[in-house]
Amino acid sequence: MGVSTSIEHSTDKQSEKYGISINDDDVEVLTGISSYDLLCLGVGKGATAVYSNQASSSFALLHRSTNECILLIDIGLGSIFALQKYLKNPNIKPRQIFVSHNHTDHSGELPVYIANEALKSIVCIYCYIGIQPRLRQNRCAELDSSTTDLFHNVKWIMCDELQDVELDSGDPNSKLKIRVQRSQHSELCAGFILYENDQPILSFSGDSGFNVPFYKFLWMAPTILVDGRATSTYEHASFDEILNFYNTIGEQRQVFVYHYGLENEKPTFPIASISAISPGQSIQLMLPQ
Repeated sequence: MGVSTSIEHSTDKQSEKYGISINDDDVEVLTGISSYDLLCLGVGKGATAVYSNQASSSFALLHRSTNECILLIDIGLGSIFALQKYLKNPNIKPRQIFVSHNHTDHSGELPVYIANEALKSIVCIYCYIGIQPRLRQNRCAELDSSTTDLFHNVKWIMCDELQDVELDSGDPNSKLKIRVQRSQHSELCAGFILYENDQPILSFSGDSGFNVPFYKFLWMAPTILVDGRATSTYEHASFDEILNFYNTIGEQRQVFVYHYGLENEKPTFPIASISAISPGQSIQLMLPQ
């Protein structure tokens, strides 16, 4: 996919809008702007929220003109509080949720969220088709003991690999859809590509070890969120593997590494197009050219 690039800065206007921290470093980004911003809610590893009181890895897709949370990407420990904190709105709710897999740091708050919100309105949950039974039967088992049918207002939208599934953007001029693909992880897990009006604007790896076909799938979007750790394992790619793939494939993308843990574990990279994203950081999602 041919793209043009330019140098842009995060603006003071964005910082004031969200009341959050913005990375002021010069970074190369793709020209052409989408209707959405991405807000990082947390970059925690599996135990980070429990032992260090930092939110698990999760993100919010925000419509730039309305500031509405269109999609919550994973709902691990601390994600809902972080969403309310960064947007300074204790009543904000995501229009829909994508859950990558049934690990606590990615889905731990799901039963509590359903128990509180499904009594008021429909809760829409998107996930890979094989993940839904794990979430419903295992993660949300505690809800079966309720005297109220808490699942009456839960809408499960199950996504099969390479199938386009529409999201509700709330904007007639912005058609959103996702296309999921299974990642490489010990637990069944999937990432996705997000499209606006049939143009890819974001890819998300979920948890994944380094896998060339999966990474080529992710590289179809101009902005990429990728799981990374200091050391390579089957479940998580290493920072070096991410960098080496970027250099090998030779296609300009803006890559943001997450899931690395605490601030003192945050990696640095020798090229501006790859960086570690931080909690509270906002990204202006771009369109491919």
